Amino acid sequence: MKVRDSKKELTIYINGHDEYKGRPLHKALIDRFLEIGITGCTILKSNSGYGSNLQVKYSDDLISTLLQKESSMVITVVESESKIEQIIQILDICMPQGIVTIKDVEFIRYTKTTVTPEDIRLADKN
Repeated sequence: MKVRDSKKELTIYINGHDEYKGRPLHKALIDRFLEIGITGCTILKSNSGYGSNLQVKYSDDLISTLLQKESSMVITVVESESKIEQIIQILDICMPQGIVTIKDVEFIRYTKTTVTPEDIRLADKN
């Protein structure tokens, strides 16, 4: 089954060493996203890049990439506008630094199950 809709894509760029209340920021954000009913997010850790300080950070092998706290992380969420606004309120409280981008996206979800009109109605409420 294929469901097509318009959504917002929120992308958060943070440092791997950023923390909130003593926890890695990306883990704290995942917990909060689950609490408010975000349907999913993807977190990617970079192996190279640079930011406003213009210092390039490289990681040439997998072990270095996994252990390196200085690398950047990218968190992506595709959700309704109201859920994106809830995420922004969370970021206002716990994000020490970073960049957030928001854009309109066309959303297509492929599922193995049949989606009923009731499923779509309930999804639109969120």
